[in-house]
Amino acid sequence: MNKILLLVLALGLSPVLNFAQSLEEDNMVLFMKANVLYESGRYDEAVRMYNQILKADRNHTNALFMRSKTKYELGAYKGTKMDILLYIELAGVTKDVIKLMASTESRLYNVKAAKNYAETALELDPFDDDMHLLMGDILIDSGSKNDGCESYAISADLGNNKAKQRMAKSCNGYRPSKRPTETSGTSDQESQDIPTTTQVEEKAPQRGEDGVITLEEIVKEAENNPETQYEDQRDEAPYIDTRSRQTIEIDSKLDVIIADGLGSRRLTSKPSIFMLSDQDGIVMIDMCVDDNGRVSEATFNRDESTIFRSSLTSLALRKAKEFVFERDNIGEQCGTMAFNIKS
Repeated sequence: MNKILLLVLALGLSPVLNFAQSLEEDNMVLFMKANVLYESGRYDEAVRMYNQILKADRNHTNALFMRSKTKYELGAYKGTKMDILLYIELAGVTKDVIKLMASTESRLYNVKAAKNYAETALELDPFDDDMHLLMGDILIDSGSKNDGCESYAISADLGNNKAKQRMAKSCNGYRPSKRPTETSGTSDQESQDIPTTTQVEEKAPQRGEDGVITLEEIVKEAENNPETQYEDQRDEAPYIDTRSRQTIEIDSKLDVIIADGLGSRRLTSKPSIFMLSDQDGIVMIDMCVDDNGRVSEATFNRDESTIFRSSLTSLALRKAKEFVFERDNIGEQCGTMAFNIKS
């Protein structure tokens, strides 16, 4: 009797188990396809596929996190934040989650929250040049120019070219913070404005014994050569031509305007672009170009855009990456590319 009952139960459960296994396999395939779409910049299509996965399995945390990243690329920052909070509830907090939350809160103008997330991210990885760059943006936007420029300087010292350009554009008159060699003759207010050794160590922890000069050695060298340690090295920041702009007429419905640091750099090739919209407007892309003239980075600028349709945003991001500029050995250059759509 028991054997018969077990057989009946097994037969009854078999279709259910097969369905669950099939669903898991289908989601795995969909997730791989969605990631390919994300990596190729087809963000609107990727979001739809992540939606499909999460509709079938609301606890698919990998799809949830990837959807939050995709929404961020499309400028849907409120949706990004909602996805991140749900991800944290399901899977907890990771460094990547904190970094994405810092960027998202910054885009939503929640300065205090953005700063807190950025500080946490930098505690986890003090040598993250992108996070120092973001911290600089946050501090500059909140009115703390010198502190923001200090973060830009750290990012630039870590090799971030965008930070160097931000300094050249926004940090005229900035001087690096000094550690005084003697306290006599220093007012209380002046001493409050000068970071202590402990504060500097918190901003720039030692890397350890890996052949890289440590903070202790830097301070020791500064005490021996104070006139060179605090020399302003920012005078060599690259000149950014923000006045030049070039307009490329794609067709009667679309112009592409390149400006804000890239306007004077000549193009060697441009992609074929076909955009249809029932309204006039701008899709603005922030972008950077490397020495070889290839677009190394392209992000949607929601603040300066007037059209927010995901299909157009995704297409603009993808096409921006296909432009090729002339080669130049001046380092990475950043600027904007505006897709001016005429209905």
